[in-house]
Amino acid sequence: MLALRSIFRAFAGEEKLAFEGRFYNFSLLGIWTPGPIAYPAPPVYLAAVRPWMVRAAGEVADGIHVHPFHSIEYLREVLLPNVALGSKAAGRDPAAFELACPVFTIVGDTEAEREEWRKRTRFQIAFYGSTRTYANVFELHGWHGTSERLHELQRKGDVAGMASTITDEMLDVYAVTATWDDLPRVLVDKYRGLATRLIFYFANEAWEKGPEALRRWQDALARTKALLRG
Repeated sequence: MLALRSIFRAFAGEEKLAFEGRFYNFSLLGIWTPGPIAYPAPPVYLAAVRPWMVRAAGEVADGIHVHPFHSIEYLREVLLPNVALGSKAAGRDPAAFELACPVFTIVGDTEAEREEWRKRTRFQIAFYGSTRTYANVFELHGWHGTSERLHELQRKGDVAGMASTITDEMLDVYAVTATWDDLPRVLVDKYRGLATRLIFYFANEAWEKGPEALRRWQDALARTKALLRG
């Protein structure tokens, strides 16, 4: 992160490239320097889940690209306090830090429509949750041993078993369920004051169903933005 910012400044002609870090050194800048751009320095986000990486992001990054496997409690009790620790250690204002949150959306106007995305969400949570270093995202809610079970099922190739491990209660915690009319309000109610940006995790996949699906997501996005501004 520090190296990248040093390179950006060198590209803009603000300073000579002379970065010396613990792991990387950069001093060679050829004649093809792109020069300054007509915009402020782009913000740089880091992906982070575990507390030590979150603290590191708080020290040097502009924001975190939150893992889609998260809960509101995890944001409040683990992520944001560690962002604050990192930011304060570096003399930065934690309030200026931003969170971009991908959200699992189980959306549809009928139970059949929602069930398609409910199944997809179960599998996606099971897949991410099988990474044992993410076990604390389950454990924060009292679901101890879930990550280890998912890991063992994955080793056996039991994809159906992995998905069935994710209960309806877990879906309520790690995903958002709504009708198309209610989706923007549910999202904003859940993430207001926490997320700077929301990302519809399944939107690209859903768009492949045709122009009507694309229009629905465009409408949901526009109404979500309007609520956030209101």
